Amino acid sequence: MKIAKQKEIIKYKASLFDLIHGNECKNNKVLSWLRVVKSFLDVEDVYYYYNDNYYFRLMEDSSYTDLPKEITYEKAENLFSDSMLIDFTTSSSKIHPFFDYGFLFKTKEKSPQGILWLKFKEDLLLREDVLQDFWEESCRFLQFFMQMKTIKDDEHRYRELFNVTEMFHSTREVQKLLSHIIVTLERVFPKYVFHLLLSNDYDDYANLPIGNFDFNQAVPKAMKAFVNGSMEVDEGSVLYAPLRGKQGVYGVLEVDSQGGPNFSSQQVEFIRLLAYTAGSALENAKLYEQSRRLITDLQLINETSHQLNMNSKMSETLSLLKKQIKHSFRASVVGFTFLEKDEFEILSTSSPFFFTSEGEKYISFVRNRIQKEKDSIFIGDMMDKLCNGSYRSLMAVPMIQGDTLKGFCIVLHELPYSFSFDMYKLLQSFIHHSTLAITNAMLREKLEKLVITDQMTNLYARHYLDEKMESSLSEDRCGVFLLIDIDDFKSINDSYGHQVGDEVIIQVSNHIKNAVGDKGSVARWGGEELAVYFPNKSIETGKQIAERVVETAPDNSNPKVTLSCGVTSWKLAGDNRETIKELVRRADQALYFAKNNGKNQVVMGN
Repeated sequence: MKIAKQKEIIKYKASLFDLIHGNECKNNKVLSWLRVVKSFLDVEDVYYYYNDNYYFRLMEDSSYTDLPKEITYEKAENLFSDSMLIDFTTSSSKIHPFFDYGFLFKTKEKSPQGILWLKFKEDLLLREDVLQDFWEESCRFLQFFMQMKTIKDDEHRYRELFNVTEMFHSTREVQKLLSHIIVTLERVFPKYVFHLLLSNDYDDYANLPIGNFDFNQAVPKAMKAFVNGSMEVDEGSVLYAPLRGKQGVYGVLEVDSQGGPNFSSQQVEFIRLLAYTAGSALENAKLYEQSRRLITDLQLINETSHQLNMNSKMSETLSLLKKQIKHSFRASVVGFTFLEKDEFEILSTSSPFFFTSEGEKYISFVRNRIQKEKDSIFIGDMMDKLCNGSYRSLMAVPMIQGDTLKGFCIVLHELPYSFSFDMYKLLQSFIHHSTLAITNAMLREKLEKLVITDQMTNLYARHYLDEKMESSLSEDRCGVFLLIDIDDFKSINDSYGHQVGDEVIIQVSNHIKNAVGDKGSVARWGGEELAVYFPNKSIETGKQIAERVVETAPDNSNPKVTLSCGVTSWKLAGDNRETIKELVRRADQALYFAKNNGKNQVVMGN
């Protein structure tokens, strides 16, 4: 029977000294220590149980089996009570049929350092003083080893923290930042599971464990970490670290130890620093993205406003605005309405959908809301507002000039939540800056119409028809001119008064305008005389329309009146072109002949 001698403790201490100053990696140091123990005590096998997830043993005996899972470190530690040694050969509390002895190692501060299980080759008598020295020297070694391990782990963690911080300061890409956080954590804590729960809108980050922070289903500890910005641990195995910046909390980092040991203070501090650094970097990246987006938005608004102010026609202005909105907001349909005489008119440049019965429901919904609240509308899902509607996402912004509501713009998309809040704010700025250009275009068109339009009949003014005829004479190959006069108009004024006379002129003007349509231009020539010009039309076409106008005039006037008409035409012959003066002179002669030869007829000029 072999008995360990006291002098062999010195050899054991020397071996431990060599281990401490050797070059083995940290895990091999433990295994090397187990070999020294095996040699010193001459045992068959040794097993170092550090906690529920970490153990070391010499894999030299294939007949050995691991501890049962129900034997936790805490249960095993409780077997020792106040003793440092358990002799399982005599104890009733046998932890495993394989082991004979067990040593419990603790520091002077009673911190656990692990349990050493031994299997002897034969019955061994161990002197108490040798066991005490062995236990003390082993405790010192383990304490020193754990301190060195902690220092190296801290060095490794803070080196990683330094590297990730350096990367955070060198990039402004949110996805790259988040990816690097996960990679760093997986490298430092390979046995843990991580999730980044972000509180704001996030994109699809491929296979990264990143999700949305669900305020309705978040566990209490996660919610507390988010609200208070504090580190929280749930039952010792799941840690929640807030991703906190200077302006707020952007999410929570969830660290799950998978049932492993409680987080050490060093681990908690590292995760806290990493989460804080990540939160600051995420905030900076988002602020950078926001600033770039704002610059882009301002450029878009300025460019669009510049282009809108360059277009004089209302239709061109709205068409350009519609095109920009569909492109910038990925809108499905865009509509514009303007308030005219207390009625909202859907403008022709709007998407065709708004002229359907379903489209009018959306217009009516927005009109009622804007008239009531005088504010913009942003609805992510219209299902509760308009059941069975084709479009789920809606944005609408009123067009206000000064304090006056001019109309509104409505933007729709088929899918719910297709528009972000940033898009909504941009649309508000977009419409606000565009309203002035739209209003100016409308006023310009009204002014132009006033200049070229006779106020009583809403026909073209004589000078405008002169301009159109002048242009036609220089560009077209032919044309027809009609000069029309209301017969016996003085007797209408004398019998019914000038107000009725004006009504008759308006009735006749509308009658002629309906007959001509878009084939020609109708103008009030002066008094009760009206004129029509047809560019690129033959004399036969002009005559047919003139005869139809004269024939149906009594049926379209009250009191009934008849008309006289002189018709003349021109046709390009070589380089010789007709003059307006000559064309009007010949039409006037034909009209004079008609009025002096029975009236109520059409006469062709020479």
